Amino acid sequence: MITGSLAIIALGRSLHLDDALSWPYAGINAFTPVVYLPVYMTLAIGFAMRRNRLLIVSLLVIVAHLYWTVPELWPGKPETAPAGAAQARIMTANLLYTNKTAASLGSQIRAQRPDILVLEEVTPPTLAAIESSGALGDFTYREVHARPDPFGIAVFSRFALTDPELPSVADLPSLRMTVRVDATHQFRLFAVHTLSPTSGDYAPRWRRQLDDLRASTALTAMPVVLAGDFNATRDHRPFQRLLDNHLRDAHDAAGAGWLPTWNASGLFAPPLLRIDHVLASPRFAVTRYQVGAPFGSDHKPLVVDLSLR
Repeated sequence: MITGSLAIIALGRSLHLDDALSWPYAGINAFTPVVYLPVYMTLAIGFAMRRNRLLIVSLLVIVAHLYWTVPELWPGKPETAPAGAAQARIMTANLLYTNKTAASLGSQIRAQRPDILVLEEVTPPTLAAIESSGALGDFTYREVHARPDPFGIAVFSRFALTDPELPSVADLPSLRMTVRVDATHQFRLFAVHTLSPTSGDYAPRWRRQLDDLRASTALTAMPVVLAGDFNATRDHRPFQRLLDNHLRDAHDAAGAGWLPTWNASGLFAPPLLRIDHVLASPRFAVTRYQVGAPFGSDHKPLVVDLSLR
């Protein structure tokens, strides 16, 4: 029963059934690293009991599982900064709009000294908490859109920010702006926070948000960086299509290995999903990738060093 169900789920994914059924496939595919683990036990059972059909089906599902997950787990090395490249350290963190200890992120901001800080779930209380830590004092430029719900967003920068836009996509804000690193280097920054595809209502809107990012970045002439909470993993088709639009996942470029960012506040399980990302145009080399420590949010912060050729 377990093997048959997982085989059907795997077959549906292989046939891209998730294009037609955003829900529940978006939820199932998010947990690809762990949802197929029972089939390894059924493989052993099939081998021990000499049940060939169970053995073959289990083995096929395992091959698919390894094909999908090994690239996420396989470690590598960060890239080398090209000579003359402009350097930018980007930090992104989902504050969790009900977080009573958001101020504790301040110590990580001061330690990491990012050039650009992208914050999601920015409410007046969480913003005030970060401000009270004193960690935002070194940022000359800021674009802040706090809200009382989970969809406030803000960018703080040591570099000049110009041409900000806040279009509404699926009835939610999508913040973007130009970052002028120096006289000859600039890029378009997309501060990302999508809905979580956890229902039949949310999943189509989440897909629309990711599809809009794909279309918008395709129309942008300058290099782009997308940073934030995508509520998507590499196992989601809309996220893969976004990457196919000449973007690179900083995690993959740096060969960072298994570094999930959510759920950092789980009481009974460690973080399992990597849904916070920094994506960048090929003109960027990724020289560092680091996941930070918990600070009361359900997300861990992410720090990425980029070098713009």
